[in-house]
Amino acid sequence: MRKLNVIKGDILFQFKYGFYLLYVLVLIIYMVVFSFFGGEILNTIVACCVFSDPAAMGLFFMGAIILLEKSQRITNSIVISPVTPHEYILGKVSAFGLISVIVGVILIFQGHTENMALCVIGILLSSIMFSLCGIIVGTHVSGLNQYIVGTIPFELVGFVPAVLYRIGWPKKNPFMLLHPGCAAMELIDGRAEMFLWPVISLVVWCGIFYAIAYRSVKAMYRNVGTVKL
Repeated sequence: MRKLNVIKGDILFQFKYGFYLLYVLVLIIYMVVFSFFGGEILNTIVACCVFSDPAAMGLFFMGAIILLEKSQRITNSIVISPVTPHEYILGKVSAFGLISVIVGVILIFQGHTENMALCVIGILLSSIMFSLCGIIVGTHVSGLNQYIVGTIPFELVGFVPAVLYRIGWPKKNPFMLLHPGCAAMELIDGRAEMFLWPVISLVVWCGIFYAIAYRSVKAMYRNVGTVKL
């Protein structure tokens, strides 16, 4: 029950600060842009947008959430409450996972996926991974500028190879699926003939980032301080 309350609290926190309204506007903008394209070009653009925006939403906005909590002393209350680091992470990841899947599914209907179930799995696993990355960076910074700089390596390493893989350069091969972004692209495209390896790749990467995020949150629990926004 406490886990559900933590998740509910994070969802309400996002709603309070306009994340859902923001993505209604984002969806409208995307749909207008997509209307200018067609065929395989549209499918490529939509897949890249789904991966680099709703699926990666946690990477972009997790820092703002954590910094807001610190500045409003919410983190202080969490630390002295029964909420564990695991539950803290679960709440953040689940809240971003929900909105990521909703927005991602709406967007993918503007293009094409061969298998919607695999697409949803790809969006969800990508959201979990990027949210964990956001937690890792967010728990170690004291300002938004530091957070933006701290996420740049994750963006470059995560997005560039995935986009190049989607457009077919370099030529696709199974070893590229070791990269989580390339694995996510396979799932978002819904390619059922090789879904197992992308899922395994993303699950392993999520496990690695979770271990790091858990240590980061535990350190934050020990060193709750003030922050400048």
